[in-house]
Amino acid sequence: MFNLFSGLSLFGGGNGNVQAANVCFQAIDPDDCPVCGAVYRLTCACGKYLNAITGRNGCVTFCGVCPGTYTLTQVAAPFGFLPDGATHSVTVSNRCCVKIDGLPMRCFQSINQRDNTPPGQSDQPLVNPISTETITVSGFGTPGCKIRVDFPGPMRCRCCACVRRDGTWSVDVPAGEALLEGETVTVTQTCPCMLPSEPVGVVVEAIV
Repeated sequence: MFNLFSGLSLFGGGNGNVQAANVCFQAIDPDDCPVCGAVYRLTCACGKYLNAITGRNGCVTFCGVCPGTYTLTQVAAPFGFLPDGATHSVTVSNRCCVKIDGLPMRCFQSINQRDNTPPGQSDQPLVNPISTETITVSGFGTPGCKIRVDFPGPMRCRCCACVRRDGTWSVDVPAGEALLEGETVTVTQTCPCMLPSEPVGVVVEAIV
């Protein structure tokens, strides 16, 4: 719930007798299930706007909207949904009657189609050379993504790290894990909402 357009000077003529209304509606999917986390923008004729987000029940409320004509758009859809790309007209009368696209507000629903596009694959990380003396496996990746390092020893150790803001990542070689010449350390990167990258195999080199 947002206290939007509370000042009449922002969206009205400043007449203290003018009553403001609440603009409320629900975002749903094609199966009539509520869509949570959709961000909407209500814009007045002067270009000023405020945003609000749908709750768990898919409903959103813009509070204190003065009489006038506005445009309603969805600026962000939750993951797994395609945005409602339409621009909707909102009118608020002097008697607090709200219509969206010419319909009474209670009859309006914003529909988000499901996004069935398969997720993309994460980029491969860069891995620094690994030797028999290496104590920390490190490299570069996409900030915020997860790095998984699989060691080849009999313990089959697996370690994970998150790529830092500067793009670097590092994983300490587990205690008791001996890196032998010719063995392969495997590294993969997984970014949010994406499939893991193709594995990067790095052969352990001997120190000469």
